[in-house]
Amino acid sequence: MVKKMKKKLNFDVCTFCNHKCSFCSNSDERTIKYQTSLDEFQKVMSNVLRYVECDELGLSAKGEVLVNSDFTKIVRSCKEDFHIPYLYISSNGALLDEKKAIEIIDAGMDSIKFSINAISREHYKEVHKVDDFEKVIANFKSLIALKRHNYPKLKIFLSSVIDMSKEELKSSFRKLLGEEDYAFIDGVSLYALTYTPKFEVHSDAKVTSKCSIPFRELYINSDGTLGLCCKDYFDEVNFGSLLEHDFMDVYNSDAFTEVREMHKKSEFPDGHLCKNCLLYDGGI
Repeated sequence: MVKKMKKKLNFDVCTFCNHKCSFCSNSDERTIKYQTSLDEFQKVMSNVLRYVECDELGLSAKGEVLVNSDFTKIVRSCKEDFHIPYLYISSNGALLDEKKAIEIIDAGMDSIKFSINAISREHYKEVHKVDDFEKVIANFKSLIALKRHNYPKLKIFLSSVIDMSKEELKSSFRKLLGEEDYAFIDGVSLYALTYTPKFEVHSDAKVTSKCSIPFRELYINSDGTLGLCCKDYFDEVNFGSLLEHDFMDVYNSDAFTEVREMHKKSEFPDGHLCKNCLLYDGGI
């Protein structure tokens, strides 16, 4: 019997997106665009879970997961076929109206996070490059109502990449949503601007920061390949197809072993994705 390794698992089942956020590389023409079919998802998960113990699974990263036409079927498969205890997504929320929310919650979704990177319609258009603010807020309030009245175990989170303090962010959304609705949010996260490959990073500095992702997490691209992490929009680091190769062969490949050694030693080639990310100072 194979002794399974315990890893945090993220399967990015859709890299198409309906928004073009200013801080994100998704809209860059170099970003790989694909949506995972139900059949591909099941084949990859069957391969991975022979060797990996998975207590929680994220299904979103570089795109808008609800664009995937097989998404509800994928959610149901996570519960019925693979018995994933905790399933979560992050979404911009524009496509998550009440009907869609009920559909994916009934299929087995445990946690939904809305990424809302502005607190006004005008600012939202500047950041997201679409005029969806009022629709997104309405969808978020609708989701809260579903939790209040029908799905009390559902986890609801909110995140923002925005230039304000966390307390200011909380206060702004408390006013926007109203105290009664705000009370049903399980958490609010303020994210700093982090590295994405459209940002140019040029530095000869020594890397001193550490990253646990190559050791503790697994990131599966939408095309079924094993990637490095959600920062790799342009597919710079790809370890091989989990549709074509056994998971352990890909995980223990020379390429992945080399990346883990780089992180252990904090030594990276110039221009390497990991070096750029670890040296990124927040500028655009």
